[in-house]
Amino acid sequence: MNYIDFINKTTMIVEKVIITLLVVIMTILLGFAMLELFNTILVEVLKSKFIISLDQLIHIFGGVLLILIGIELLETIKIYLNQSIVHVEVVILVAIIALARKIIILEFEKTSFEMTIGMAILILVLSFSYFLIKKSGTLSFSVKKSKSTE
Repeated sequence: MNYIDFINKTTMIVEKVIITLLVVIMTILLGFAMLELFNTILVEVLKSKFIISLDQLIHIFGGVLLILIGIELLETIKIYLNQSIVHVEVVILVAIIALARKIIILEFEKTSFEMTIGMAILILVLSFSYFLIKKSGTLSFSVKKSKSTE
């Protein structure tokens, strides 16, 4: 085994360990996020005698979307761990969900016109990107390293 092969093999092993640790960390974080969401719902329901205000609902929906983002990121990491492939469709979907979450929890009275226009442009660009990906089929990038032929 030459020096280049050793470096490539070592890098791949380190990469797999890091990605596995990311999966474990994301799983733990999603568990904590679920506990926090249940706690928030329980506290809000008990505090307000089973009537939840609009502000409380927006906060809860933001938490639900945050968990969905985490699940999609976890799925992306798992696919990369198993196949060394990044599915662009999933990444675009995560961005759309994150932007939707931002819009849902946003207080428009306190948001500048430029920020609103920027988010609208982002929605259009991400939606168009997702449309093109779906129309052309699933787009993914393989990041597997080729073995040297020396």
